Amino acid sequence: MSFWHLRIRPLAWLRSLHAKLFLLLGLVTSVLTVAVAYSIVRNSRRELETYSRNLVIEAAGTVETDVVERDPGFKDPDKLDQLLASIAGPDRSIFQIDVFKRVGRGNEVELVRSSGEEATVDWGPEIGSYMTLPKAEAELVDLNTGRQAWKVYLPIRTHKPGQPPIGLVRAYCDLERWEVVWDNNLKRTLRTLPGVLLGEFILLWLILRMLISDPIEAMVLTMQRLEQGESSARAPVRRSDELGLIAARFNDMAVQLERAGEEREALIREIRGLNTNLQDRIDAALSELQAKNDELAALVERNALLREELGAQERLAVAGQLTATFAHEVGTPLNLVTGHLQLLDAQKDLPDKARERLGVIGGQIQRVGDIVRRLLDLTRRPQLDRKPHPFKDLLEDLEQLWTPTLTAHGVTVETKAPRDCYLDVDRKQMEQLFINLMNNAVDAMPAGGKVRLLAKPAEESAPGGLWWELHFHDSGQGIPADLLSKVFRPMFTTKPEGKGTGLGLSICREIVRNHGGEIRIESAEGQGTCVVFTLPGAMV
Repeated sequence: MSFWHLRIRPLAWLRSLHAKLFLLLGLVTSVLTVAVAYSIVRNSRRELETYSRNLVIEAAGTVETDVVERDPGFKDPDKLDQLLASIAGPDRSIFQIDVFKRVGRGNEVELVRSSGEEATVDWGPEIGSYMTLPKAEAELVDLNTGRQAWKVYLPIRTHKPGQPPIGLVRAYCDLERWEVVWDNNLKRTLRTLPGVLLGEFILLWLILRMLISDPIEAMVLTMQRLEQGESSARAPVRRSDELGLIAARFNDMAVQLERAGEEREALIREIRGLNTNLQDRIDAALSELQAKNDELAALVERNALLREELGAQERLAVAGQLTATFAHEVGTPLNLVTGHLQLLDAQKDLPDKARERLGVIGGQIQRVGDIVRRLLDLTRRPQLDRKPHPFKDLLEDLEQLWTPTLTAHGVTVETKAPRDCYLDVDRKQMEQLFINLMNNAVDAMPAGGKVRLLAKPAEESAPGGLWWELHFHDSGQGIPADLLSKVFRPMFTTKPEGKGTGLGLSICREIVRNHGGEIRIESAEGQGTCVVFTLPGAMV
């Protein structure tokens, strides 16, 4: 965690391990540092006190030694004054030394010399009690000035064993100088302590950052890189301690994860390959199955068409037989009637009115004969007289035939055909084809309407040359969807009784097929009907 993050998010830092260790160790080191500083200052005071005590004892011992060696009888006090002046003084730590000598055989003493003013020396008979001390004795006393001082009593003994002390040395050591030294040390310690603590905090911060925060932060960053998909991310391993061991183990885990990820990707690619191969096989099997289904559907449709065509042929055969029988049965009486009519017409005395009626009868009998002949023509396949015919000329001739009917029923015709449209067809068959289609269109538009006739080259010409596709579209009532499959059946009609024979579209289909083409009907109820058929073209 960087210093910038600390400044921006102090609460987050307080929750971090770095903060907890820093605060804990900072508190511990602060307490220890203050305790050490206190101990050092206190020990320094004790050492100063001990040093000053030893110093005053040593000064008393010096006086004792000099008295024993030079003047054990205290006969030359001036020499003693010189010694005391060299050791003690107001401006020295040993500010006063008093020397007493033994008087009599008891413990009574009297003052011999003092480094201070003898008139101010405080002594009494009780001082003799210190003659019995086995060694020097020091005690802290309060001076009249309010300061403290060491007061030391040291008996003066000769080197002869068994002899009592010959005198007593009393020395004073003023602690003022040492108090100043101690105060200076204390102030110096107090001035130095904040810097020491700050240095400890900075050093502790840097140590914790280098030893803990930086490795942990590096590991967290590595985890984030791994989380973002960078599989090659590794934590730096620069140490051999526990964090270094954790980083090394983390890197081992990252390597294993990367290897597992590569194996997983390879497995996924393999599975995808297998899925693709399996899907290809499934698609191939489905395509083959669909082809088989299409082939089966085509066979079923072809079978249905063959059955329908066979039924149509059977119906045509039956109709042909019936028509032939009908023509034979009707033709003979008609011939006899025609013969009698001719005999009657040959009579010269026949009234004009009767002759006129015979003419009407003969005309009707002729019409019945024509109908019978046409029925006979339907029962046998006609011989086609195919020749190249311009479609435009064919339409002009047809217009002369159907114009009166169209005008009477309010039907208009719109034709659109290229100028180079030539048909290789039987003209009479074409007239019958288009007249049948126009009659059906007129019957489908009882209130009038429009017929559009379009000719264009077929998209897929049959072998042998150019083919033309013709569209005969009326704006009539249309054919219901459930009846579209039945319109080409012989004897099937949707017209009212007495208005249709059911042979028109069947004859149209036979004419188109006799020319090698195909015919179909596209219709929707209420949207009109379009008859689409193909005819062979002619190259001119």
